[in-house]
Amino acid sequence: MKLIKKKDIFQNINTEYDISAQVQRKLLNGNAQFIIDLAINLELNSYSTVSLAIHLCNYFFHHKCYLQYDRFIVAAASLLLAQKIKDGDPRMRKLLISFHKIMQSIEQTRMANEALMQSLQNKLCIAESRILKVIEYEFDIKLPNDYIEVICKKCVPKKFEEATFHTLKILILDSYRTYAPLMFHSWVILVGTFLVASSQFSYTPYMSPPPQLNMPPVTNEEEAYKIWLEHVESELRDFEINKLNNTNSKQTEKTTILKQEDLKDFLLAFNEMLFLNQSPEQQQQQLQSQQTQQQS
Repeated sequence: MKLIKKKDIFQNINTEYDISAQVQRKLLNGNAQFIIDLAINLELNSYSTVSLAIHLCNYFFHHKCYLQYDRFIVAAASLLLAQKIKDGDPRMRKLLISFHKIMQSIEQTRMANEALMQSLQNKLCIAESRILKVIEYEFDIKLPNDYIEVICKKCVPKKFEEATFHTLKILILDSYRTYAPLMFHSWVILVGTFLVASSQFSYTPYMSPPPQLNMPPVTNEEEAYKIWLEHVESELRDFEINKLNNTNSKQTEKTTILKQEDLKDFLLAFNEMLFLNQSPEQQQQQLQSQQTQQQS
């Protein structure tokens, strides 16, 4: 799917209907939460499938207006399509039951019966076909999850490898609550969330890279970060080339993907999402802390 330019991310059809950027941020987050709740009800353990479902839903609503479609139906259809793409096991009946169960907790809906289940199934199939048209039937969708093992093996100290692996899966899923995956290459999402994960374990990956990355020692932090990004991108590119060679796929033209400006913008979007999901009390405390820092 085509990446959306930064200037266009909230200048879309929803803006024409006076749905502000702030409201769209909340809707992106809500779409993600609904799909996660569905996945939990389905006992779906694939982070890749859930991430893809959220991505499909949010991509759809960048091109289509929230006021013209039932976003819960679209979200459920996105999960249905993601399961077909990633797992080949849509489990329609269980999805319908889970969908109805969650909707009952959101709004007063009537008890499930065969007629209602058939109606829901028809709506999901129609929504799925609409999503396919919006994504132009593109199924080769790169996800950050596809490269987690590469960055863990090449960039993580051995003692943090397993913990970082699991933390990354959660952080990547959370990143799909934001507009960032609509704008940035999957490698930017991967490395951005990895920088967040490494901070949780109190290590700076570009200042003390493990030997397997083959990066020369650099004392200047700014220069080390620049060189580290080059080495990480090289590792990811080698992995991608090997995968393409194994499938006889065409290699894409080489351009720099891991840009510092993009990573900075990603981390801004990620922090906005964290703030959005805080309680009002936590938000107030953070704002007061920021004001105190600015005054000092």
